[in-house]
Amino acid sequence: MRTRSGALIDDDLKIDLPPDTYMQALRDGVELSKVRSLFITHTHADHYYLHELAMLFPPFAHDGPALRIFGDRWAIEGILQTFPNWPQRENLYTIEAYQKIEVDGAEVWSLRAAHYPSRGALNYVVRRGGRTLLYGMDSGWFPDDSWAAQKEFRFDAVILDCTHGAIPAGAYHGGIDSVIATKERMLQEGTATEDTVFVANHFSHNGGLLHEELEERLSPHDILVAYDGMVLEV
Repeated sequence: MRTRSGALIDDDLKIDLPPDTYMQALRDGVELSKVRSLFITHTHADHYYLHELAMLFPPFAHDGPALRIFGDRWAIEGILQTFPNWPQRENLYTIEAYQKIEVDGAEVWSLRAAHYPSRGALNYVVRRGGRTLLYGMDSGWFPDDSWAAQKEFRFDAVILDCTHGAIPAGAYHGGIDSVIATKERMLQEGTATEDTVFVANHFSHNGGLLHEELEERLSPHDILVAYDGMVLEV
């Protein structure tokens, strides 16, 4: 069973708000009230379900903590159009690719993804507590400027788009072939080491493989296959 993809880092930093967020929180015992920062990759509906944000304010909630939301202009404009009376406008931050943001002891860098050509999309590098994570969804093969920007990092964990599964990767999503090739290039360029944890995620039924079949293809390359509720410690 695969719900839509998002990530929660150390309980307080969230990447994307899929329509399944509330169900995922109930299933996994996650306290969404602890989230202080939300980073949006792009405004496709499987990553950006705005109506969930209504739960932050009356009549659904009262005296809730402030939530900082970061995203491109499309994401922020969408919030203001959906909620014209949004009460915490000072906590909405419009960002572009290749910005650095500091929140709650974390450093977050935005990278340009190969996805959603009419608007663009972001990937994120998150560094906290001496550990560095690359969240590389949604994206096809990274753009050249993204590859160049990554060279200043040494990743402890890398999460990559594998939407196409066994089908050859497209321009805007990855697959088994691109995930393997990305790991090989990162090892060659020194942005990853043999200790870096690689995870394939964001699967579609169109990829034609069940979880165990994905593992058969990716395990020989030391790449983990994500599953709903997966917890990764680095």
